[in-house]
Amino acid sequence: MFAASGSKVQRGYRRAGIAPNIPGKKIDTPKPLSEIERVMKILSVAVASLGMLVPLAGQETAPKWDVEIPGPIADGRPSEPPPEPEPIDFTVLTSRTTRREVTETPPMPGLPPVQGTIDVTVQLVADPNLPEPPPPLPALPPDDPQVVEKWEKLRETYRGSNLIFLGATVYDERRTLLRIYPNGETENAVTAWSNLNFLHFTGRFRGYRVNYPDGTFEDTALLMGISPIDTGRARLWAARAGRKYTGPEIPELPDSGIAGPAFVVIEGDRGSPAMDTLEQLHALYRKSGQQMAADFHAMEARRAALRAHYLAYPPEPDDLVIRFYKSPSKLSPR
Repeated sequence: MFAASGSKVQRGYRRAGIAPNIPGKKIDTPKPLSEIERVMKILSVAVASLGMLVPLAGQETAPKWDVEIPGPIADGRPSEPPPEPEPIDFTVLTSRTTRREVTETPPMPGLPPVQGTIDVTVQLVADPNLPEPPPPLPALPPDDPQVVEKWEKLRETYRGSNLIFLGATVYDERRTLLRIYPNGETENAVTAWSNLNFLHFTGRFRGYRVNYPDGTFEDTALLMGISPIDTGRARLWAARAGRKYTGPEIPELPDSGIAGPAFVVIEGDRGSPAMDTLEQLHALYRKSGQQMAADFHAMEARRAALRAHYLAYPPEPDDLVIRFYKSPSKLSPR
């Protein structure tokens, strides 16, 4: 585990006979120059240690990039609704109806299945002579000036895209244990504790964009598996089963509402590309965390309202009508 502390510097002061931050305190020694040299050696080691550890603890001083959630591709104007299909007047030749008990998947997790009795009707109808489907829109030729211009601009600024596999275990919505696998590679995995609630990354968030100082950018998509754990509930369930719940050892981290996003790496190589992902995720939350949290809570509110509606008015399975007709083969003869 990587952590930084000033206790080494304070001990170095005390061993050298210096009281830090106390005006008027002097070195009481017959060889002050030698004592000063010894203090400088101690300070240089302490500062070097702090300089190595602080970046790993998520305290980036100069941003290497700007991280953002890319906006929608559409310009915001609603598209024109498709034309209403003309009703088809089927001529029923034969019809057969049976009653069947069905069990369907609930409309959302956590609800009972949809059960009931439905009518299944199978009808043979006359050929309605449906028109042929419209042909697909023609693709723009590769030498089209607009296509060439967009490709050239993309080649100059687009670095590519990354796929990150991320496992997140959220404890009490306050601390998250992260496991980051860049492009699914386990050998470059990094494990870290974060002071963020990574449930906020499950709203409308699907990925982010990294803008570099040279004007280029790259896109990162997240494939995230998330597990929220309520330690109080887990402790209660363990007690009911006659066992003792033992939670993970979570390192000391500042409160995100006071100190902002922070993390502590407990396993992994400092040179792994997963370290960049770790810093980018926290930089993104520092910039867009309030909106991400609002999106998550809005999604949870919608789910709660839908769940309450389905429980108050349980849905019933719909009847099923299957129509088929015989049409002449359109395959050319051999």
